[in-house]
Amino acid sequence: MRRLLCGSLATALVASLCATVGLAEGVIPQNVAARYGLTRAWYTQIGSPRATGAISNVNYDRGTLFVQSKTGMISALDAETGRMLWSTQVGPENHTSTEPSANENFIVVVNGSVLYVLDRADGRLQWQKPLDGCPGAGPGASQTHAFVPMVNGQVEGYDLEKGANQTPWIYKSAGRVLVPPMTTNQSVSWTTEKGYFYVADPAGLGIRYRLETRDAIHSRPAYWTPHLYACSSDGCVYAVHEKNGKIVWKFAVGDPIYTSPVAIEGKVFVISVLSGMICLDGTTGAQLWTAPKIIQFVATSPTRIYACDRLGRLAILDAHSGTRLGAMPLDGISLKLINAQSDRLFLAADSCVMQCVREIDLKSPVIYTMPPPTKNEAKVPAKAPAAKPKADSAAEPADDADKPEADADDNAGPFK
Repeated sequence: MRRLLCGSLATALVASLCATVGLAEGVIPQNVAARYGLTRAWYTQIGSPRATGAISNVNYDRGTLFVQSKTGMISALDAETGRMLWSTQVGPENHTSTEPSANENFIVVVNGSVLYVLDRADGRLQWQKPLDGCPGAGPGASQTHAFVPMVNGQVEGYDLEKGANQTPWIYKSAGRVLVPPMTTNQSVSWTTEKGYFYVADPAGLGIRYRLETRDAIHSRPAYWTPHLYACSSDGCVYAVHEKNGKIVWKFAVGDPIYTSPVAIEGKVFVISVLSGMICLDGTTGAQLWTAPKIIQFVATSPTRIYACDRLGRLAILDAHSGTRLGAMPLDGISLKLINAQSDRLFLAADSCVMQCVREIDLKSPVIYTMPPPTKNEAKVPAKAPAAKPKADSAAEPADDADKPEADADDNAGPFK
């Protein structure tokens, strides 16, 4: 009887220790998640801090997670089950790798100063090409091209099907480009530290227009048909019509914005230094609600917004009012993916554990699909308008210096 009692106590102690260790390593226990109406769908170990380095970037694209380690290893996971699809080392382990980007067929990433193009299905290297300059951030991938931002203000466009033996397009812009470009089927856009927001044709027909703000832009643009959204450290959010460059609305927060806006289902989520998270109507720019002390958007379901607060907790907000419903501790979690494509919460731990958390009742993922542009919006003018529009009515039209260069060896600097 005594042995049975001791064995039961030992089993309970081991279970308690396992739960404690799991939490310390960043794996959220199911009983903790359940208190907030959540469940841990899956978790999986990806490498180790010693062998592969910590998880540095996570990219979610159409049901697949691309997890990148600090040594440049990229692993593809099924986002609903956590099953490993493939894993491959990209470039030398001692070179810095940028955040990867993906389309339906390819994954693009820069390691050191070399562009790598991988097959999305199996991770095999398709081709690689040394870059002439220093990349400022990770590339953006459209359906046909990879766009690499450079520190000197250029954005280089590479046809994904042509391989390494090609001359890229070169778009010139004013100021260093330090964030990845935003790509859609209709455009490629990027921001610079001099406060310019550029929108260009993805097929090499030149820069359509540019928007100048009063201060530097440190974040990537966001998109929800038919508007592009950019935030500046001047404290303003700008909504621009993707096709014609018309400034649809401008919202002044009142303090600097350094993080990227998130656009989902016609709403725009903006986080400023002092105000926290502000939810705006994407069509009119009207303020819907404010949630103070929020530093990062994480994901949204039909009824809830998930975000990270100043104490590192997972803040749970009412989607309609922004009212705080709770805050779950995230001990040991080093990275929270900003997910604008589904309701799933993807979290990376210091121990190289990747996990997915969802609402208990949402067994199937809620996918946010952008509506296609209307027929009128799909028509792209062959040339930018020649006359400069009135202030605050539209972005500046492109000039000759904005057009892509035919020769990658051209040493001309950014336009003035």
